[in-house]
Amino acid sequence: MNMLIRFFLLWLAGKTDRGLFSTASLHYRIQLHDMGWRDHLPNYRFFSFMELGRFDAWRGYKTELKQKPGLRMLAAQDMVYIRPVAFLAKLRMDTRLLSWDEKYVYFQHDFYVKNTLVATGLVKEACIYRGKKVAPPEMFDGEPPLTDVVEYWSALQNGIKNLSR
Repeated sequence: MNMLIRFFLLWLAGKTDRGLFSTASLHYRIQLHDMGWRDHLPNYRFFSFMELGRFDAWRGYKTELKQKPGLRMLAAQDMVYIRPVAFLAKLRMDTRLLSWDEKYVYFQHDFYVKNTLVATGLVKEACIYRGKKVAPPEMFDGEPPLTDVVEYWSALQNGIKNLSR
């Protein structure tokens, strides 16, 4: 329920226009209902925060897009947890668009407590508009920047897929 409340507060705050590769920051105070039974912020809560961060980022990109992204469907998520996040900590999440290819859009989410990186997450998502998949080059102007992170992550995912065959 608290994520729904956070979503509506974010939605009511209005959109902020931003460039495609600028960083969108959201701030949270970790409440008791955010905590897991091991007395720190649980994994699923990080993923919920990431969803809110991408909602805010897409909303800010609207003036930069040639076409609406429509619905977004996750294709993959990956997290690296560095330090636990305690009760009442002030958490900052920075969301930025890393790149895109012919099928997917890639985002990175960095989580900070007191300017110390506590976790980082990568997301690959597909965009669907009116029931059809939208190719990212149809939405964005220019060529996507190539990043080592996306290249390594894609190679890892392809390797894992090949193991399952």
